[in-house]
Amino acid sequence: METSALLTSLETCPRKGYYSRSWEKVRLSHTQMLTRALRSSLQAPEGIWGEIAGSEVLQLAEDRGLETSNSGNIYSQVIHIAALADILVSAIRKPHDPPWIPAKPMGNWMPGCWIDQAGANLHRLVLVSNWTEERHYAECHAWGTLGEMAHYNLPMKLVIAIIGQQRLGKRTGPWVSGFIHPRTKQLRFRKKSRSTSETFTESWEKIYREDHDEISRETWLNSMLKDDVLPEVLFRVDMPTLPEVHRQRILDMAHRKMDHLASLQSTPEANISTCDWPVPCQFRPLCHSLPEREPSEKNGFVRIPQFPAA
Repeated sequence: METSALLTSLETCPRKGYYSRSWEKVRLSHTQMLTRALRSSLQAPEGIWGEIAGSEVLQLAEDRGLETSNSGNIYSQVIHIAALADILVSAIRKPHDPPWIPAKPMGNWMPGCWIDQAGANLHRLVLVSNWTEERHYAECHAWGTLGEMAHYNLPMKLVIAIIGQQRLGKRTGPWVSGFIHPRTKQLRFRKKSRSTSETFTESWEKIYREDHDEISRETWLNSMLKDDVLPEVLFRVDMPTLPEVHRQRILDMAHRKMDHLASLQSTPEANISTCDWPVPCQFRPLCHSLPEREPSEKNGFVRIPQFPAA
């Protein structure tokens, strides 16, 4: 568990932070599975990054399982995530790019970011369903950004990937779906007019990435680039080094909050207004059962290493 994730859990609900010190669901959410596959492929020393990411999704599905509220075919959802991981990492990491280097722990701070080869910049991968001004500031002010920057005293480059809304176990958007012409087999994502109101005629077939292995990664990404959609769903936000006063404020705040979290000896009161929004809590079935339950292997959770106070 990254320290930034622990602090975010604590600020969402003290009980979520308390439980997150030691437990996580055995089954992974769609986003967790995708994130772990991307981390594995971004850090791989050699290989074809897309193949590594896709294989990691399949391995995670076998080892941990996929958490889903959708009653559809779980296998097809896993294959969909694998296809998304494959094409996404192929866009982020070019074939001959060196491995992304995970930042080393700083004291008791367990990082979730990477540091570049020169040790001059931090990198953080942010997966979002959509991008708004509000989300921009939320990510800039998140513990995953400010907490990491404060501890390493370095600027950060946020790599933003918009992966689309999730509907019935599948994502929307150009990473995973497009339109193909039945005769010419041309792959398109939108008309040249860029108008969102214009659609392709019925002769164009809507396709999903996982159903078309014959379309290479290069062809898919080049088509996204040609239709000007790639820069809209993959871009960077640069964060400058924090002023020393601001940096020290963030460090002090992190230390106080982690000391508070480490001092909790009994289960805190739940914040029920945050159980379902903006992100459903993995512990909510426990808090809303009568009587309330604690996390355990029997309840579908697995123990994770505990971290001391910062």
